[in-house]
Amino acid sequence: MKQFLAASLIGALASVGLVGCGSGSAGGPGATKPRDDNTPHLSNADQTFTLSVPSIQNRMKQGDTNQYTFGISRGKNFDQDVTLKIEGLPKGVTIEPEQPTIKHSEKEVKVTFKAANDAALGESTIKVTGHPATGADATNQFTLHIDKK
Repeated sequence: MKQFLAASLIGALASVGLVGCGSGSAGGPGATKPRDDNTPHLSNADQTFTLSVPSIQNRMKQGDTNQYTFGISRGKNFDQDVTLKIEGLPKGVTIEPEQPTIKHSEKEVKVTFKAANDAALGESTIKVTGHPATGADATNQFTLHIDKK
């Protein structure tokens, strides 16, 4: 039984290392330089970051206001503020603040999404770009559903 549990744990850790924790691209000064080894890593590379986006309950009704959390996973030696650019909002959906920033001492930022009473219905792919002071931008995306009031 212990061998089975150990093998299961190793398999789970290997899949996390190969697949990663979410989609999107890494950013920061270290993202422009390729890593010099080919081993799987469970954390970010030196001087890089990745963004996490809402993964559940991404559904709003016309006229609703929802708050979503956007997070950052910082690699070793990455301590910059990251400004988010959120694109692809459906017609009639606005965000506040318009340019949210994850401060260097924080792990997340909350953004309020407001859907007008006549917001466009359906599913939209929302692209989130994180822009650091130096280095490459990181990107990620999620789906937002707007339902009839």
